[in-house]
Amino acid sequence: MFAKELADLLVIKRVEGSLENIVVDKLAQDSRKVVPNTMFFCIEGVTVDGHLFAGKAKELGANVFVASKPIKEQVGDSPVIYVKDVTRVMTLFANHFYGYPSENLNMIGVTGTNGKTTVTHMVDYLLEELGKPTALIGTMYRKIGEERIETRNTTPEILTVHETLQKVKKTGGDTCIMEVSSHALQLGRVWGIDYNVAVFTNLTHEHLDLHKTMENYAHAKSLLFSQLGNHSKNEKPRVAILNRDQEYFEQFAYSTSAEIISYGFTEEADIRATEIESNGAMTTFVVTVNGEKLPVMIPMIGLFNVYNVLAAFGVAMVNGIPLRKAIEKIAKFPGVGGRMQLIQKGQPFQVIIDFAHTPDGLENVLSTLEEVKINRVITIMGHSGGNRDSSMRPELGEIAFEKSDYVILTADNPRQESLEKIYSEIVSGRKNENTPYECVDDRKQAIERALELAQEGDILLFAGKGVEPYQVIGEEYIPYNEVETVVQALEKLGYKN
Repeated sequence: MFAKELADLLVIKRVEGSLENIVVDKLAQDSRKVVPNTMFFCIEGVTVDGHLFAGKAKELGANVFVASKPIKEQVGDSPVIYVKDVTRVMTLFANHFYGYPSENLNMIGVTGTNGKTTVTHMVDYLLEELGKPTALIGTMYRKIGEERIETRNTTPEILTVHETLQKVKKTGGDTCIMEVSSHALQLGRVWGIDYNVAVFTNLTHEHLDLHKTMENYAHAKSLLFSQLGNHSKNEKPRVAILNRDQEYFEQFAYSTSAEIISYGFTEEADIRATEIESNGAMTTFVVTVNGEKLPVMIPMIGLFNVYNVLAAFGVAMVNGIPLRKAIEKIAKFPGVGGRMQLIQKGQPFQVIIDFAHTPDGLENVLSTLEEVKINRVITIMGHSGGNRDSSMRPELGEIAFEKSDYVILTADNPRQESLEKIYSEIVSGRKNENTPYECVDDRKQAIERALELAQEGDILLFAGKGVEPYQVIGEEYIPYNEVETVVQALEKLGYKN
């Protein structure tokens, strides 16, 4: 593609240098990904200013630049397209460069504080009934058919998103299911994505380091539903699937002109669950849709998973899967790694790994375990440091100490923040002083300590990491796998079944 073709998309711009016959083979905002014939976008971020890397990008082969500040000293006579908002222009260019891929795909976006990963995986599982390859973009990985690509952000930056969607089209897929974070919505990572269906799970305390208030956080989430637009797509209506039991339901409903399907436990919900029962390994309930009542069994526990299933049912029905077929299939759902994941190696106590890292997420998991525990619940947890929302730490501590019989505090992703500070802020919320605790800085040693303490009938909850493939200590991303670490520690103790 010629650079001039991209530049001509803009009405307001200032071009220095000639764009004639400049061929663009790649788009990049990270200088480390530049190859010859790359258009480089100088993004001014929170911690890094891409303008400072324009010279490096030129050395590596970038032949045209998009910037908002002067970079002539770094790039010499190379052409520069000057604009006010580089991120917005990058979104526009990327959509055109990759052929507007989302316009011809069935795009499903899922947003909310908790439940995004589980809901997207449930939807992916149910849509297998359609017999076409699906793509999934989320916290754990990007999946295109059977291929899995590691990722660090819940929603990748926009260039990666469009590149992924183009690849989905080329491999014959027609559906992409995305986790959509509030960061992505506020920072423009999903601008230009043409969604068919948007799902809202819940909204609780998180990311106030970015949003400052819950009102701002809710507004950021609501942008996904505004993005559904005012017209149908490929002759099909757009649909918003909203949790009716959430206080932000009305705000989200007001933000979209799309058809609204609500789900929840209240009478007003379009997809409603009643008669919910759990035996510690599975949950049963009755789902009511359009006056028809049907029994449901899911191989999971926790009211939060009932909500997740209801949301997935909504998406399945919108995509033409009969409710009875969805109910039949969800009964065999294999679960999601790092989400209430049971590790069984023959030990006389339960070991559960879960990503719970917010107050609501931790309370949901611990409340569920309280209902099924035989002996003690031992919680192993920490909290992310650095530029993350630290205001939730006292609330996390209050919940952990109230609903656990023993707590071990350890490293999560401390970044540059001291573990002592993180521990003290978690412990500051402790109201139940009868719950003993200890601090073990090294997470592997904390796991071994928890297993050492475990007695028959105990439940050990390793919270916060899930299947996140790294620990962030200082500036370094250190490869880490919670499941493997726990399994190795159990085998070290002689549990190998």
